[in-house]
Amino acid sequence: MRIFIQIILPLITPIIIYSLWAYWSAKRHGKSIANWEEGQWFWVIMIGVFLSIASLVYFATGGAATDAKYQSPRLENGRVVPGQHN
Repeated sequence: MRIFIQIILPLITPIIIYSLWAYWSAKRHGKSIANWEEGQWFWVIMIGVFLSIASLVYFATGGAATDAKYQSPRLENGRVVPGQHN
């Protein structure tokens, strides 16, 4: 799930938005959707790559403090208590 949120979602969101806009714009003007060479696909993909890198930097620098103590997952009363930073 972390990989999806940090890498895939920021990468595909601009592509999906641009695809929908290009399809809607082409339908409105009675044309077909632009080819990869004709449209702004390169810049859309670059924006997705930038957002993926930015999310990785954000999540890497926004973690727990370096002096935080980690409590590993444990079993209490027959239930697993997830690990946490103290």
